[in-house]
Amino acid sequence: METTGDVFKPPYMSFQTFWNFITELGENPLPPRIDRSIMNGKSGTDQANLFLALTSFGLIDDQAKVLPLLSNLTSADADARKSILRQMITEHYVEPMRVSSDNGTTKDLEDAFKEGYPSIASADTRRKAITFFLHAARVAGLELSVHFPKTRSGQGAPGAARARKPTRRKLAAASQDGGTSDGFDDTSADTSGDTYTVELDSGGTVSVVVKVNLFRLTTADRDFVIDLVDKLRGYRADAAAGAANGHGDKNGPSEEGPSGQPSGDGGGVTPE
Repeated sequence: METTGDVFKPPYMSFQTFWNFITELGENPLPPRIDRSIMNGKSGTDQANLFLALTSFGLIDDQAKVLPLLSNLTSADADARKSILRQMITEHYVEPMRVSSDNGTTKDLEDAFKEGYPSIASADTRRKAITFFLHAARVAGLELSVHFPKTRSGQGAPGAARARKPTRRKLAAASQDGGTSDGFDDTSADTSGDTYTVELDSGGTVSVVVKVNLFRLTTADRDFVIDLVDKLRGYRADAAAGAANGHGDKNGPSEEGPSGQPSGDGGGVTPE
């Protein structure tokens, strides 16, 4: 995911993530280099995509050193920042903007990306790159062909946060009985997320708050969340089974997990 020479490689990440990162950089003096430590809290995929976008737009060099354009972009006010973004779009998306000025169609736009950016190997990546372009151009205030796909807030465009309906029932659906006896805290059934609490046999509790949009999770993230929920829900049943078999010990910590197996087998949850 590196840019070589003067060939522009269109970013294919969420434009909102990219633009928010630019805003975050503008809140403090810029370091001489952009490294992963300044992207704390972002996933490895987002970090790699940010490096690609920053390099492609000429905001950093191939050694991740900050270039003048990034300094100008982050130090500008909101209007000036959008003006710089317009220059970036018109400079790097020449053919898509030409297609737009000719009132081209979605198919024309797809062909422009396919022919103009051969480094994009797959149709899915090309679709994401087009989505980034559409959001970036509209945030920059550029007029686009009326035949181009429409974009909405939440598909990569930054904007005011929208009120969310409680998502508790999404995780509650993973429970067979949906009651509070399995550890769900009914008092937390609001937009702050779903809270699951288990009492440890050795004393103390472990609470996990899940606040996600299940429809936007990657396959790996979804598997991780569901696996975590299943382990938490299964703790009491496993602990009860262990106690019935004579493995429980509520007087102190044990070298066995709550299911009677060695503690390294994933039977419990280690808070991060």
